[in-house]
Amino acid sequence: MNTVGERIKQRRQALGYTQDRLATQASISKGFLSDVETGTRNPSAEYLLRIGDALEVSLDYLMKGGPLPSSEPPDRKVSIPASLAQFAMKRDLPFGVVKAILEAKLQFVANRRDTVDDDLEKFDWAGFYDAIKEYL
Repeated sequence: MNTVGERIKQRRQALGYTQDRLATQASISKGFLSDVETGTRNPSAEYLLRIGDALEVSLDYLMKGGPLPSSEPPDRKVSIPASLAQFAMKRDLPFGVVKAILEAKLQFVANRRDTVDDDLEKFDWAGFYDAIKEYL
């Protein structure tokens, strides 16, 4: 079974990226990336999100493996609901964390089987964040 570091290295190499290039794109040091790839250090969720964004893969893929996601343009825009943006500014949350919160909520919505209205502007972002922050 591949580790997180092995999946990162495999994807990096598949894209033809050097460690320098990936580290620069993910805003991390080359030494830290090398340690992650060899398994001597474990990255936080925020660093995994940065690496995943740079490699164009999901956090889920990095953590669990499995098939690569369908190809999407790497410059895809992220639309943050205004209510989430306001909450994030109040809590001074970095973009990576805000994006992870939104992705978690959207994943939750996608897996629901009921027909509850999921208006993202009226959603309780503070309560949701408090419930999942230990996993981010």
